[in-house]
Amino acid sequence: MVVKPRGNARSDTGSLSRGVAVGMIRELGYGMWAEFSGYGRRWAVETAFSTFKRMFGEHSLARSMDCITRELVAKVSLYNMLVNM
Repeated sequence: MVVKPRGNARSDTGSLSRGVAVGMIRELGYGMWAEFSGYGRRWAVETAFSTFKRMFGEHSLARSMDCITRELVAKVSLYNMLVNM
């Protein structure tokens, strides 16, 4: 997960990875840094999980692990068919 540094962030304080991110933003610009680091992709994944949970609920009706696996595979397959229509 990537956290966007503030506009006035310093690269000489905090963790090394944060300093590298600040330096990259200054060199490449925000747009290129966001594309390179994957910043902003998290919302797409959270949207997909939220949609899935709204459609099928948060719980499994099955009790054994084998049946839970089958149930989730069926739900994911159905979800993928609906999304790709």
